[in-house]
Amino acid sequence: MAGKKLIFVSNYFNHHQKALAEEFVRIYGDDYAFVAMTPFNQKRLAIGYSDMNQAPFVVRAYESPEAEREARMLIDESECVIMGGMPVSVISSRLKQGKITFLQSERFLKGPLWRDAARIAKYLKFSGGRAQARDKRAKFYLLCAGAFTAWDYGLCGLFRNKAYRWGYFTELKSYDIEYLISRKERGLILWAGRFLDWKHPDLAVRLAERLKASGKSFRLKIIGSGEMHDELTRMIDAKNLHECAELSGALPVEQMRSEMERAQIFLFTSDRGEGWGAVLSEAMNSGCVAVAGDKIGSAPYLINDGQNGLLFRDGRLDDLTRKVSALLDDPAKCESLGVNAYGTISGEWSPKTAAERFVELAQRLRVSDEPVSLWEEGPGSLAHPNEAREGL
Repeated sequence: MAGKKLIFVSNYFNHHQKALAEEFVRIYGDDYAFVAMTPFNQKRLAIGYSDMNQAPFVVRAYESPEAEREARMLIDESECVIMGGMPVSVISSRLKQGKITFLQSERFLKGPLWRDAARIAKYLKFSGGRAQARDKRAKFYLLCAGAFTAWDYGLCGLFRNKAYRWGYFTELKSYDIEYLISRKERGLILWAGRFLDWKHPDLAVRLAERLKASGKSFRLKIIGSGEMHDELTRMIDAKNLHECAELSGALPVEQMRSEMERAQIFLFTSDRGEGWGAVLSEAMNSGCVAVAGDKIGSAPYLINDGQNGLLFRDGRLDDLTRKVSALLDDPAKCESLGVNAYGTISGEWSPKTAAERFVELAQRLRVSDEPVSLWEEGPGSLAHPNEAREGL
């Protein structure tokens, strides 16, 4: 199997990678491939997803020993490789050859100190690419899927001045944005995701209690499922919030986007456990005013606070309440922020922009031994470890 211009290597192909992959196919045609090292997620198949590994540009390395050997050869021989979600040892051979390679990664310091200490020890070793990640002249670079990734790797002495802003690029929908904004339900607040403790859906319920007590006119819709479902139900019952808050259950992707198109405000309450958070770009693409926690990986990249959305201090109910209350009192501000949010995702943070910038960045890095800085902001711009510095 001959090498390609660009390949993306990961565990399996999923919907978060689809839009960007299609842009790379547009640019490279048959000279792009996605190498899937494992079968498609069985849990997703069980709930009705189709096997996305069957896309025509996907190389399925897991199908046989021969298929794996061919995939390994493709990884070694291709001109440029993006590595995501797999051990770095998979690319050790091409790193030794000095071939340009990118590691796409979220932050890895997501939890309590005792767990993070173990991860720091692991990344200090960074098997398969430590020397190349430290050497400023080596053709090994980091694509930061989140604003805190450069900090985490930099803490271990890795990818200093070799890290670039990146993310997950969801499917872009085009709207007549003024018309979309005009049809939104005033005061409709949406929360969507899995009901997990680090996503803090309970924060949305506590917000509803505060808003009701202050006499605000609103409706909160919480979409999803998970381990906190019974707890959320009890909270809504205990606080007598049935008239203004509801649990809607999990919804298919298309129906979820329809709900975003109707909602005026989108709550994103996760803590630092949310390495990226693709739902934020989907909500902004739908013209929602996102109010997001400032430790979510995607939030500092996508939201210019006060211009196209709002950031609130991680876990701080008072700050969240103050900002949502102000939005409910100022529909004109909601409209302005929603329009700007759509512009961000359809412009600077679109899959098309990301793919085109990556091609230009890789070409420049291939012939340069120094850090390359082509854009001030957005995908492909240089990420600095101290730009989102936080303690352990």
